Amino acid sequence: MSSKITLASGNRCDAIRELIPEYAFGLTDPEQTRFVEANLSSCAEAAAELADFQRMQAEMRADVAQIEPPVALESKLMAAIAEPASKTTPITTPRLATRRRSIPVGWLVAAAAVIVLLLTNGYWLARVNDLNQQQAQLISQQPSTDHPAFILTSTSGLRWVRLPPAEETADTSAFMMWNAESKIGLLYAHGFPKLTVGKSYQLWLTRGETRKGVGTFVVDENGQGALLFSSETPIDEFTWARITDEPENGSPQPTGPIVVIGKLST
Repeated sequence: MSSKITLASGNRCDAIRELIPEYAFGLTDPEQTRFVEANLSSCAEAAAELADFQRMQAEMRADVAQIEPPVALESKLMAAIAEPASKTTPITTPRLATRRRSIPVGWLVAAAAVIVLLLTNGYWLARVNDLNQQQAQLISQQPSTDHPAFILTSTSGLRWVRLPPAEETADTSAFMMWNAESKIGLLYAHGFPKLTVGKSYQLWLTRGETRKGVGTFVVDENGQGALLFSSETPIDEFTWARITDEPENGSPQPTGPIVVIGKLST
């Protein structure tokens, strides 16, 4: 890292955690990469988050069958994410990590790749525009669906959060993404226990004492599942997200044990 940086241990780990999403997908620049690799061993939480990202990548590559997407969608998406990002300057001070943050261009590409994987495997949960205000044209090319659309229109409006396990010994976690300009979000869960017949997992968003259930999902034999959800209230207005074990069609309020839980805002 630059010799101009003098960091306390805690600040160093915060800076590393901020870089973990980009580093996991190979999107950090050489200086950032050296900084992460030189200090990761002394930052246990950052190392755990990196392991989660790497496990998620491996699971999605190994366990999800590939289905060829429509040519028009693939070509437009690839053209969109291939556009050169605005030039960035080398980091001279670390960025403090938050559990909810806007994602830089590099992570947008990674997030788009996750969504494309879902789209090309029969979910058709989302429609992606080309980042150049061609949303209407792109949507018109997609098959009609009853699902809401998760649309990536900019880098500044996209949020993400990791939901760690409620029990420290558990090997479960989830990743949630949403667009700050809409009420639509996308959840990817992995390492979840397979539920018995008649049960499902339910995602809850919390604001004060209010808990809103925004969708249910089940996982496959590998403990993986995905949920595209919508909220009557902008997701940015909620402070916490949690997933509980509930009856198949969900519950008005949480009744089962919390599997994962994470803070959406500071």
